Parts: sequence; C-alpha cells; structure tokens
Amino acid sequence: MKRFLSIIFCVSVIGAMAQTTTYTLEECRQMAVANNAKVKIAEGKAEQAREVSRDAFTKYFPTIDGNWLGFRSTQHILEYTLPNLGDYIPELGNFPLGTIGIIKKGWSGSITAIQPVFAGGQIVNGNRLAHVGEEAADLEKQNAVDDVLLTAEKYYWQIVTLKSKKQTLTSVMAMVDTLEYQVNVAVEAGVVLPNELLKVQLRRNELRTLMVDLDNGITLACNLLAQFIGHDGENIDVAGGEITQELPPYPQDLFIDPSAAVTGTADYQLLGAEVKAANLRTKMAVGENLPTVGVGAGWFYDDLFSQRHNFGAIMLTVNVPISAWWGGSHKIKQNRIAEANARTQQEDLTQMLEINMQNTWDDLTSAYRKMEIQHESINQSTENLRLNENYYRVGVSNVTDLLDAQTLYRQSQDQYSEAFGAYCLARATYLRATGRLSTQISNHTNH
Repeated sequence: MKRFLSIIFCVSVIGAMAQTTTYTLEECRQMAVANNAKVKIAEGKAEQAREVSRDAFTKYFPTIDGNWLGFRSTQHILEYTLPNLGDYIPELGNFPLGTIGIIKKGWSGSITAIQPVFAGGQIVNGNRLAHVGEEAADLEKQNAVDDVLLTAEKYYWQIVTLKSKKQTLTSVMAMVDTLEYQVNVAVEAGVVLPNELLKVQLRRNELRTLMVDLDNGITLACNLLAQFIGHDGENIDVAGGEITQELPPYPQDLFIDPSAAVTGTADYQLLGAEVKAANLRTKMAVGENLPTVGVGAGWFYDDLFSQRHNFGAIMLTVNVPISAWWGGSHKIKQNRIAEANARTQQEDLTQMLEINMQNTWDDLTSAYRKMEIQHESINQSTENLRLNENYYRVGVSNVTDLLDAQTLYRQSQDQYSEAFGAYCLARATYLRATGRLSTQISNHTNH
C-alpha cells in the first residue's frame, strides 16, 4: 500500500512539474512590463530624479546652522607679565608683580538661520532643471516600457507562427500517412512498383525531421518568452492570436500624419526636455556670477571670562563674485553653445523621427500586401492539391506529383503564417514609432 501511495505521489509531482501555463498576448505584455529588468532600472532612475527634485526644493528654505565650542587648555591662552616694580622704585629692589593669565577654559555656542532672498536665479532655475530631469526620466521609462512591449510581441508572434506551421505539418503528415496506406495496398496488389512506396516513406521521414525542428524551435521560443516576462524555468504556452484563413482589415485606420504624431512621442519630448535643460543650465551659469543676498537671525552664547553672555542678532549677507567673472563669462558662452547645439539636434532628430514613422508605415502596408499575396497562394495550392488527389485516384498522375502538390500546399501555408506574424509585428512596430503602442487596445485580428 505504501509503495502504491509513493508511486501516486511521484506521478503527481512529475505531473505538476510538467504542467504548462498558458498566457494571452495582453498577459505577456503586462508581465513583461512588471518583471523586465530594463523597466525596473528605468523606474529606479525615475524615482532617483524625483528625489533630486525634492532636494532642489529644499533650497527655498532657510539654511540653519548650530555651533558649539568648548575647550580647556594646558595654559592660559593670553598671558601678560607685569613689570618689575624695582625698575620704577629702586628702594624696593627686585620686586616682580608676576604674570596674569586670561582664558584657560570656556565655551561658546550659536544658532543662525539665513534665508536666501536673491541668488541670481540659481534656486528657481535649479528647481526647474530638476523638474525637467524628472520629466526626462519618466520619458525614458516610457521608452523602456515601449521597447519591452515590442519585444514581448515579437516573441509572442514567433511562437504563434511556429505553432501554426506545426499544425499545417501535422495535417500534411496525416495526408502522407493515408497515401502510404493506399500505395502499400497498391504494391501488394501488384498495381504499382515498390519504389512508389519508398518515395512516400522518404517524404514521411522528411516531414518527421521537420517536426523535430519545429518542436525544438517552439520550445526555445517559449523559453525565451518565459525568461523575458519573468517566468524563467516555467513551462509556458501562448493563447489567442491564431492565424486564420480570414484576412484582417487593411490598417488604414491606424495611419497618422508623421508631423502630427511626432510631438506625442517620448523621443520627441526627450529632445524638448534636453533643450529646456540646456537653456536652464545657461541661466544658472549666469546666476553663478550674480550677487547673492540673504537675511537671517541668530542667537549667540559664550562663557569665556567666567561671565555668561547671550544675545540675538539679525544679519544681512551680500556676496559679490567679482573674480568669478574672469572664467564665468567663458562658462556662460559654453552653455549657450550647448543650448544652440541642443536646438539643432532637436530639429535634425525630429525629421529623422518623422522619416522613421513613414518608413514603419511603409513596412506595415508592405507586410499587409505580402500577406494578401500569400493568402492567394493558399487558395491556389489548395486547388492544386485537390486536383492532384483526384488525378491520382483515377490514375492520371503518379505519387510524385501528389507529393509535390502536398509540399506546395505546406509551403504556401507556412509562408502565409510567416506573413501573418510579420504583419502583426509590423503593426506593433508602427504603433511604437508613433507613440501609441502602450495605449492602443490590443486587437490582433482574432476573427
């Protein structure tokens, strides 16, 4: 009985280990964003930028300092030797008065608060620059999310394409098995020569080899997707996204004018953030060479002559960086040049972004046309296979012609599957280029 229970337990464990979890495209997208290292790093940088912004905001508040000093020396800090009275009154002879020591121990303390009134715009522009850095970090995170979403779609459609090819191959292998049975009966009846049977068996072995390659390819693609979405080591499969014989509609509704779409992309907004940052750095360089003014108050306490004193005071501080202008003017010019370069780069890369949008649209429409062509090939190869099957039954054609027709049918199905997957990936790529991948509702032609 114990042995029987042990066998049952082992079988249950093995079954649990071999269990396959199926995920839809949307689930793969969500898990990729939640678990991918690239997105996590981008999130960390965005949080770091927010802390920089919070730190910059504290510069608006007064600077408060507290000091305390206590000491005890081995001898008096100030000593004064009194004159010898004998030098003034000879009758007294040698009559030194000794030495007077002052301050051998004591302590003092103070607390001050200085509120900046004018700092050449450095505080205001520093906060603005920090906000720009925060904005740029969020845009970088959006770019990371879009890149991860696009890669997840790539792995997903790769698996869907391979599974579709496997389905086609299984169907063709069934045809070959049926043909092998028919030819074997004909050989036994002496109607056809044995080499006809050998041709069918060779084709079957060829298809079995292709099945091994397909299984390995599917396993590898699933493992890559599992690692990418944070489920490394888990047996996964994908659901949905079946490649059907019905063509998806032409993607005209997805088109958007590049000049109108470019401003909504994270890449364009990053270029704008860099221009803002360069402008603020120029203003801060100017501010570093302007006077700074602050007002404050303080409380002071000391006990140095065995007498305790405490008092308050108000203060006005003015700092004029006179010598800083010697090098400061050059730094200002450097920042102005950098600002001009940032604007030039923005104009140049904006044009490149628009060109890339147009190029990805052309790729999308090209992928759709190729898919249409391959869809027509399926109809043609299917009809060709039907005719050759009929010709073989009535003895008009031979086994070789029928096997070739099956091969053409399989190839047309595989090419259509590849074209369908390429179209879906091109669609996602176009949405990525136009800044709509993360917001576009998934509608991957599940008809």
